[in-house]
Amino acid sequence: MPYPSPVKYGFLLLISLTAVFVFYFPAEIKAYTAPQIFVTKLKINGVNGNEIKGEFTVVNREAYYSGGLNYEIKLFQQTSPKETNFVDLNVPKETFSIPPNGTVNKSFDYLYPINIISGDYTLRVQAIAAVLGGLGWQDQTVSLKGGNKFLGILFPSSKILVASKEYTTSEGVNVSPEETVTAFLTVKNPGEEITVIPDIKIFKRQVDMPLVKEYQDSPIIIASGGTKEINLEMPKFIDSESYLAEVQFYQNQEQVSGTEFFRWVVAGEGGKILNVKIDKDYYKAGDNMELTIESIGPADASDIGQGSLDINIFDSNGNLVAKTSKDVSLNSDVLSTTVEIPIQNDLLSPKIEVSLAKGGKVFDQKSIECAIFSPAAKKLESELAIKEQIGRYLFYLIILAIILAIGFLIYRFRKKSSNPFFTKLWKAGKEK
Repeated sequence: MPYPSPVKYGFLLLISLTAVFVFYFPAEIKAYTAPQIFVTKLKINGVNGNEIKGEFTVVNREAYYSGGLNYEIKLFQQTSPKETNFVDLNVPKETFSIPPNGTVNKSFDYLYPINIISGDYTLRVQAIAAVLGGLGWQDQTVSLKGGNKFLGILFPSSKILVASKEYTTSEGVNVSPEETVTAFLTVKNPGEEITVIPDIKIFKRQVDMPLVKEYQDSPIIIASGGTKEINLEMPKFIDSESYLAEVQFYQNQEQVSGTEFFRWVVAGEGGKILNVKIDKDYYKAGDNMELTIESIGPADASDIGQGSLDINIFDSNGNLVAKTSKDVSLNSDVLSTTVEIPIQNDLLSPKIEVSLAKGGKVFDQKSIECAIFSPAAKKLESELAIKEQIGRYLFYLIILAIILAIGFLIYRFRKKSSNPFFTKLWKAGKEK
């Protein structure tokens, strides 16, 4: 699809932070404000072959710890002063967290498709959060060289077909598990005749979420200088979910086209945990942990009544230290639930696991681990380390004292045994 020019419309960065997440949750969220997480100081350090090296900073403007964050690298080709074509997307596997009003510095190595058309491109680095999707981004223009063997996807013509009806690629049409979903797109071949293989990846909700299915479709021949309309029948799924298909075209195991996405929703009972917010990275014995959990009901926007949020809290060693549960509504509205959990012992770098369920069926799970950032947490960490060291020394001293006591008793027994009086008494008892 055509994208607004990142260069001319850079101010969209600010808008993205308060935008409604229609692309990722077309039928799930009526209105949702994105967390205030930005990407700044994007710098490209060099291009070697088809590898781009760079660095950037992620900034958290929220007053809570943000965990389970990641970033994605997008590559756009400028097609006009106002539009760009989406070429490629890369999502690292790592995740990270940021303290309230804090920053994290990151570096990246990105391999772009070697067959692209040589020219100027826009590299976008965007922060993402599991389930929530894209957050703030920053762009840099970079001149790249390629093999000049790249199919152009005519994004405005792409659509989803269901029961002879047409839908846009991002609206997330509701379907039953039995209905057939077809992805339609048109490609243009600026070079010689080429035979390509559609490469298809299908994710739950978005590209940094679980990969449901990956496969290659039948080969397609595209004439030199021609265009080709392509229909790709998507697999059928039983589980109620929002599915996202990533479609690219390959030749000889190399990407030779841009990337198009298609979204649809399988109707049925379900629910999602959108975000888990934690107020601190440490707790003293007797404190209350305050969690804010944002959740929503089925992907098809139906109302299925009440469900429950089941919460488990673990310490840094994986020991369960607290648990609780709270009822929530499961419908098309985003629900923000605040839970206070008493903490019995000092707790550092807690891990929180939250499940959204109904009638014993778990719809979604989310876990966050809070790294140690604050000075107070670091101070508590030092205090606990000293206590542990003292406890270890006391343990060793007790063991040593026991060993010495046993040794002393053995020595006294042997000394008494070697006394003539005790020896004579022992022999007399034996003769009797």
